[in-house]
Amino acid sequence: MQGKRYDDKLIAGQIAYYRARAGEFDGGHHHPTPELARSLSAFKPHGRVLEIACGTGIWTAEILRHPVDALLCIDSAPEMLAIHESRIDDARVRRECRDLFRWEPEEVFDAVVFGFWLSHVPPSRFADFWAVLQRALTPHGRVYFVDDDHRAESTEQLVEGSSVPMVLRTLADNSVHVAIKSFHEPGALAAQLSGLGWRADVRSVGDRFLWGIAQPTGTPGR
Repeated sequence: MQGKRYDDKLIAGQIAYYRARAGEFDGGHHHPTPELARSLSAFKPHGRVLEIACGTGIWTAEILRHPVDALLCIDSAPEMLAIHESRIDDARVRRECRDLFRWEPEEVFDAVVFGFWLSHVPPSRFADFWAVLQRALTPHGRVYFVDDDHRAESTEQLVEGSSVPMVLRTLADNSVHVAIKSFHEPGALAAQLSGLGWRADVRSVGDRFLWGIAQPTGTPGR
């Protein structure tokens, strides 16, 4: 229980960081590269789609290039969603401001997409997060994700001695924040998901990214 309360504190700090960062978020490296855009096209999001941690809409715009009937975008930072609403004008889009670690799906989706979010899930919440995703999918639904991989770790300022992998981030106003940051290696991540009952194809791309497609198998370890 004590560990969970510690995670809750870190998650609250992470939300505060992204609320403060909203105005300068677009200056980061989260934009789809040609290779990442092609991987999303290969995934072919369609039908009813959920985007987790939608931020300012960088990946939303890319998702909407595909045959999407409805897109629910959720994020924990209202400041991010305000920018998202000013940028994305599409009748297919709905937005919800939710704590992503307390959110429970009230409907099911043909696809779930999230960019640069998985690395911010604490290791202790990893299995729970993927269990929520499984409940959010139709029987044939799939998940697409993109993130930094293990090679990006050398570019970050790590918090030493922490029981949860974390990095320090400095904003334009020189305020220093802490964010949870797990750097996944594609093969190890695919194996971890297999142990949770997912069939996953995870690949490195470029000089610091990975992308993956995952679908529940219904049987852990297969």
